[in-house]
Amino acid sequence: KKNSNKIIMTRLDNITTCLPIAYGSVAFSLGEKADEYHTHRWTLYLRSPNPTYDLSNAISRVIFQLHPSFAQPTRELTKPPFEVTETGWGEFEASIRIVWREGVADERCTMLTHGIKLYPSNNPQLSNQTQPTDVAVVSEKYDEVVFTNPEEEFHRLLLEGNTEEYCVEDNGNADGGGDNMNKPESNSTTITTSAISTATTPSKLPYPLSHEPSVIQYFRTYGDEQDVQAMIAAKQFLEKELRNVKDRLMKADEELEEVKAALTLAKGGDAG
Repeated sequence: KKNSNKIIMTRLDNITTCLPIAYGSVAFSLGEKADEYHTHRWTLYLRSPNPTYDLSNAISRVIFQLHPSFAQPTRELTKPPFEVTETGWGEFEASIRIVWREGVADERCTMLTHGIKLYPSNNPQLSNQTQPTDVAVVSEKYDEVVFTNPEEEFHRLLLEGNTEEYCVEDNGNADGGGDNMNKPESNSTTITTSAISTATTPSKLPYPLSHEPSVIQYFRTYGDEQDVQAMIAAKQFLEKELRNVKDRLMKADEELEEVKAALTLAKGGDAG
């Protein structure tokens, strides 16, 4: 007789947790050291915008899919820093698959794509010989992964990744006004893990931000809280609009059913 020990996971109702992430690439010209197939050295990465947030709390592994011309184009990393450093000669689009904490999260993988840039966008025809070796070509994106009604344990781990305070927003039928004008009207709570480091002495992570010292200095900071809050507000506005559209569609369906019922009654009356 087999004894199966299943872990019962409990989802939190009316809770939405947002995890800010940043992903991109930093590339340097190899200059005189370049050859036909190796003109640049680049690093592709996934990181937290908050340099004190521990991504290992939320992520089990990250799979980078490079161009098939690379040896071992699939690179899987199980601990931060989540990055791949290579040399090559051409720009291409890579994919990044995030596997959330297995056995805890019960969330689908998140897929990202990123185009690795080797040349400045304002001068794409710049030759490798004339491109300075000490000037980086940086391409980075900021995004937020939203977990709706997350597992209780995963929700706890997301919050524990913060060494800063996290922001809790009560979205319970508040009147529109000021910064709250675009908040959802559903009776729910949105918790956004800190995207911004405000500590004067950041807590030390158990791993380096990058294995490439030349790359770290080009990590963009998202220190303008107004910009971050504007992005959150825009997302919440879209969610509200989607709910309004859904409500209108449901109302239209109800009216259609009423019309059908009235037609049925009218036909029955004519038959009598």
